[in-house]
Amino acid sequence: MTKGLFLCATLLLLWALPARAADTRTQVFVIGADVNAQGEVTQTQPEAETAKPLAAALDLALKQWRFEPARQDGKAVPAHTFIEARLDAIPEDSGNYTLRISYVRHGPTWDRRLQPSYPAAAIGLGVTGLVAMAGTVRPDGKISLTDARSVVSGGRGRPSLLKVAATDWFQRHAVSPETVDGHPAAARIRAYIEFRLDDRNQAKRASPPPHSEKERAALLQVGFRDTGDNTRMETPEISSVLQVRSIDPVTMQP
Repeated sequence: MTKGLFLCATLLLLWALPARAADTRTQVFVIGADVNAQGEVTQTQPEAETAKPLAAALDLALKQWRFEPARQDGKAVPAHTFIEARLDAIPEDSGNYTLRISYVRHGPTWDRRLQPSYPAAAIGLGVTGLVAMAGTVRPDGKISLTDARSVVSGGRGRPSLLKVAATDWFQRHAVSPETVDGHPAAARIRAYIEFRLDDRNQAKRASPPPHSEKERAALLQVGFRDTGDNTRMETPEISSVLQVRSIDPVTMQP
């Protein structure tokens, strides 16, 4: 990466985020990626709004990562996936910045901007809780619900209000599927929604509390993986046709 391109990428990341002196600036990108039959990333397609210097930095990093290739009838074949990558601009004592690009996840992608609605009736009745869902992503990107579990409180016998709202939100998503040898592939998907009265009209908490035992049990019942500690389970969780081989963070210096 040339020094000029590195500088442009760093400045764009700094300008795009709130100014905090001597802080690491962070942004997560979703990048389409072509992966050949050897598991190498050959082409990348960043989101349309990604500035060219940032796209070039991400392209350089992703092409250093390796995956176990997709297989069809026992034969390795090319695939297309979506990679989430975190880009950090880290301040140095010299006044310069180091860029670090780290892997977050890969697989099909969905629109995280689509937010569920907290039913007005549930708010009025004081119903709160968590709804965990599992489903299948069809090759056309539509979701078919296969399981839903809820842990709710309040509402004087109206806990289904949250379950209906959550499953409606879940099935309204259109997922961008991976492709295998040019053909869209099905996937498994899990997601959960929390409805908390205290969270309304507030910014999302940086460190939300761990799930309760009943909530963790509901999440495990729909197929979320047990982390073995009190950390929260990531959502959504979507299966992929590719497995990771080598995804070490990539560091770039001017």
